[in-house]
This record gives sequence, C-alpha cells and structure tokens, in this order.
Amino acid sequence: MRAEKNLDYIIVLGAHVNGTRLTKALLERTRRALQYLEENPGTKAVLSGGIGDGEEITEAEAMYRYLTEHGVDENRLIKEERSTSTKENLDFSLELIGNLNARIGVVTNNFHVFRGVAIGKKCGCTNIYPVPSKYRSWRLLIYIPREILAIIKEIIVGNM
Repeated sequence: MRAEKNLDYIIVLGAHVNGTRLTKALLERTRRALQYLEENPGTKAVLSGGIGDGEEITEAEAMYRYLTEHGVDENRLIKEERSTSTKENLDFSLELIGNLNARIGVVTNNFHVFRGVAIGKKCGCTNIYPVPSKYRSWRLLIYIPREILAIIKEIIVGNM
C-alpha cells in the first residue's frame, strides 16, 4: 500500500519501549515515519505515546531521539506524551494539531493501521490516511487475533 504524499502531518502511534530502547513494533513504526519524512519534507510528525510499565522514557521521547539522531529537524516533530491507548493517541494528537481538516496520516504497523485510521475518523478527522509499516515476526500469531478482539471492543465502546 502506497502512502498518500505530502500530508500536513503524520501521527506515529506509540508502542512499548524497553527502558529507553524501541521494541521491534515501535522501531518499525519509527523507521516508516523517518522514510515518510525524508520523502515529504513539508510534513510534520506528532509522536504519540506516554509512559508505561518498564519504560524509563515516554514512547514519544524514544521516537523523538531516534528521528533526531537520524537527521530529522526537531522543528518538524511534536511530542504527545500523555496517551496510553490508540484512542488517546489520536485524541491527544489531533488536539495538538488543532485542525480536523488537515491532511493526516496514521503511521503504525500493518496489522494495526485499519483500527488507527478508523478511530481517527470517529474522532472527527476528515482527511485521514494509512501509512503502514512492516511487521514481520512470529508474534503476528498473537497480535492479529488480539487486533481482531481490539477492533470488536472499539466498536462496542463506540470508538469506531
């Protein structure tokens, strides 16, 4: 799937950090964000993710460090450090963007991108697009059934 070009913003959804180290899922999302930002120099990124168990820094800070170490200008990056769920990632990131009509991409792993975009639409974002990152691991055997259950839950609670 090719991502929409020249979006105003991308929202990079957080995932677990081991201490200060990006996990495989978060590393793939952050690498995809780096690629997108390099290809689309007018786009800004909201790095979305708070701090959870076993994390010494926020997920947003971990992504920020990676991207700035790989040459992304810090002025293109906005940290959202309060969220602890996909719904909060989108709510708080859209609040920081402040324009539901902006052209926005959701950067997350390929198995999670449908839910991220659907929640973004429900949050009122009118121009939201998937920007999927790869994820290849045996853990997909766990993540895909978990994602299906999460989609069902999000529909039941009204987030999708």
